[in-house]
Amino acid sequence: MVLVSADIEARPALVVIDPGHGGYDRGGMPGQVLPEKPFTLDTAKRLAQALKADGIKVVLTRNADYYVSLGARTSIANAYAGYNAVFVSIHFNSGRRIGAYGIETYYNNSRAYRLAALIHPRVIQALGSIDRGIRHRGYFVLRRNRLPAVLVECGFLTNPVEAARIVTPGARENLAKAIAAGIERY
Repeated sequence: MVLVSADIEARPALVVIDPGHGGYDRGGMPGQVLPEKPFTLDTAKRLAQALKADGIKVVLTRNADYYVSLGARTSIANAYAGYNAVFVSIHFNSGRRIGAYGIETYYNNSRAYRLAALIHPRVIQALGSIDRGIRHRGYFVLRRNRLPAVLVECGFLTNPVEAARIVTPGARENLAKAIAAGIERY
């Protein structure tokens, strides 16, 4: 008889990874020095590698610097609604107040809350930041998603201290591994 742990049985078989923004949509606020889009894409690709290494299938809503509409992002995710799949959207925050910093994670339903609660503390630890909370929000990619869906704001690009970390490949690797660890516990 072979025993399989509940952790292995429960983890998603497929993860739809959504690198926020892209193409003409650079992300962030007007006049913001660092655009969001290259960091979301790089972190998403690192997350995909980490998940694949652990035997989890991945689908990226974009794999290069081009624009994908919000509707197209959710259509990609919803194509996997019959699978044991989850949706994770990667973002970096911005704020008018330069001192704003920390990690926020948003979710779409009670099943996604559990996923958010597993990812969120790991991302805080990976970036060495503070907890700005796990919140239910009606963002389009969450609201229109039939999968358990979360959107992770992985720190503020408008905060000089957090931005200095985020721009380093090692920090994005740590973020990706932290998100992967949360997904794998789901």
